[in-house]
Amino acid sequence: MRFATWISMLLLLAAPNLAAQDALGLQKAQALALSRSAALRGSELGVDAASLAARSQGYAALPSISAKAGGGYDYGRLASSTATFASAASGSLAISASETLYDGGKTLALVKKYGLATEAARQTLRSTRISIIGQVDSAFYAVLQAAASLDAAASILASARLSQTIAQAKIDVGILAKSDFLQTQADTAGYETTLIVARNSLASAKASLASLTGLPAATALEQVDFSGYRDLVSRLGELDEAAIDKLSLDVATLAKANTPLLSGYALSIEQAKLAVDIARKLYLPTVSAGLSQSLAYQQSPGLSTTGSLSLSASLSLDLWSTKTAIDSAAVAASQADYAGRQGETDYLLSVVQALYQWLGSAGSIGSTAKALDYAKSNYENVLEKFKLSSATTSDLSTAEALVSADTTALITARYGFLSNLSRLSGLAGLEDSGKLVALVP
Repeated sequence: MRFATWISMLLLLAAPNLAAQDALGLQKAQALALSRSAALRGSELGVDAASLAARSQGYAALPSISAKAGGGYDYGRLASSTATFASAASGSLAISASETLYDGGKTLALVKKYGLATEAARQTLRSTRISIIGQVDSAFYAVLQAAASLDAAASILASARLSQTIAQAKIDVGILAKSDFLQTQADTAGYETTLIVARNSLASAKASLASLTGLPAATALEQVDFSGYRDLVSRLGELDEAAIDKLSLDVATLAKANTPLLSGYALSIEQAKLAVDIARKLYLPTVSAGLSQSLAYQQSPGLSTTGSLSLSASLSLDLWSTKTAIDSAAVAASQADYAGRQGETDYLLSVVQALYQWLGSAGSIGSTAKALDYAKSNYENVLEKFKLSSATTSDLSTAEALVSADTTALITARYGFLSNLSRLSGLAGLEDSGKLVALVP
């Protein structure tokens, strides 16, 4: 029994360490960032505040009811020998109610106005979520790209050191010029610098991701299986001009239906038009009714009741002020309409541009992969020739540089493809790329 207890305790102590060793996936990183984002909490509170304001305005359409109670004690009467406590006491209770019977629809229009404000707050919340997810995607891929670049830098440095070792052996037996050996040393030193820069870039990228997720910078990340994107990249590469135009139209339609920013433009236009309608209603009168009922008690005459019913109407005769308010609201509505249409045009253009950037990065994956295969094959060939003294150090240096450049290009193309897909999804108002990828024929 004691042995089993010790085993259970050891498993409990080891659980956090085991969990800490699990690789962090992209979706988990997104969830962590969303859970600790102060900006998201602020947007959620904005929705709550707007909802409460709308509810409060809705209550304004209900009758207003109030009650008032009071009591008194005339201690001066106690000076009379015939006075009693009851004769010196008095009390009253009054209940009143009022209701606006007609205001030209101003109250209902205000209720609608606050409802639009609530929906605008919800769209802001969606926009904040999408923005945070985009930041996490960018930071996550930046870490993976920096790590891949670091591995590539270490690999090319190893190749440069191998070249320097071979050159050292040649110069020891007197079959290589000192200047050629110095070139291999310079190449090695240069790639050592590249490795240092890559290591610093990785540390910076990890720090950025850690600030979003709250996890240690040393947390391991799940690697991307690029083979899973092979079919998608191939389909994108086979699109002709007509298919690309169709895809652009479909993506723009998807963005118009889902993007919080475009929804915000539409809400702003609707709010501005509603403000014009509210201003016009200032020409109309407001009619209100009131009912009051009160009870009063004194020893003489005892309990008494009074009640009243009132009806009132009000109308502003500052017609010039009303006209100015209407004109101002109309100008604001026109400005909102123009701003919304221009904003939509600009935004959809940015969506299409992001689509072409994604297509470009997809197309470059295949070409850079082929170039890297050629560069590696060429390097191996030149290295063998260099060993046999049929290739110069300059030839070897050029071959190494080509491998380095093409490796960097492939890494950039792959993670650029993922980053551009994430950016395009965010512009389309999506929190993941599923619907977007489904549009690709």
